[in-house]
Amino acid sequence: MNRAVRLFSATGIALSLLVVAMIVLLPGLAGAQENAEGQDIYLTNCSSCHQPNGLGVPGSFPPLSGNPNVQDSEYVGGVIVGGLSGPIEVLGETYDGVMPPFASLSEAEIAAVTEYIQADVFEAADDGDTLEPGDSATGEAIFLGANRLENAGPACVACHTAANHQNLSGYTLGPDLTDLAVRYGGEEAVAAALSNPPSATMQPLFDGAPIVDQERADLAAYFESISDAEISRSPVDILLVAGVIGIIIFFALMLLAPRSRKPGFAETLRSQR
Repeated sequence: MNRAVRLFSATGIALSLLVVAMIVLLPGLAGAQENAEGQDIYLTNCSSCHQPNGLGVPGSFPPLSGNPNVQDSEYVGGVIVGGLSGPIEVLGETYDGVMPPFASLSEAEIAAVTEYIQADVFEAADDGDTLEPGDSATGEAIFLGANRLENAGPACVACHTAANHQNLSGYTLGPDLTDLAVRYGGEEAVAAALSNPPSATMQPLFDGAPIVDQERADLAAYFESISDAEISRSPVDILLVAGVIGIIIFFALMLLAPRSRKPGFAETLRSQR
């Protein structure tokens, strides 16, 4: 009888502990699951600069983990929509990078990612992510498309100019990248950003075709090597002038070309008499 009582008591205690554990743990698990959207948005749009662990890049991109500014939802939303450029001071350190605006995110997405960074539940740091030093000459070849990207992504020069590669002063789809290392705050920051390009235009191009680690290091080394280069652009848009000259030549040839006129019906009848 005593044994049965002791067994019943032990079972009751175990069930009580299980209930307490469920009460304590389930809300946290549910909250984490509910904000899977916020984590996904962060990893897609923010982690390339602020890092998956939320620690940022020294001197360029401030940490979000432990950053008191992120608890101000209005401030966070304004930075996401409008972007932010340094220098700014966070936790006694100065950061001088550039964050582009993410105006394409909806209000619901902004709320989700804000909740995620405010919860400060970033992924643990991976010490294996340190890149080997890059080679600027190889990076230039990658930029120009002479060295194809391993995952078949487009060459940078398809949309951008840089240093002395100015595309005949014609129009480009993207901005000039000569001062990219300056704007982002150094070689390390550029390499970090290239792991998941923050530009909304670039993301679809490299979705499924990421730039591998060594390519990122080489490109970052190239952009660092040209960061002080002077851009010599022609005051005249050569491509525009060439287009205008081409049109003039085309119409001139049309006017000068001999005209052949087919005989009319009456003329054909007269010629047959």
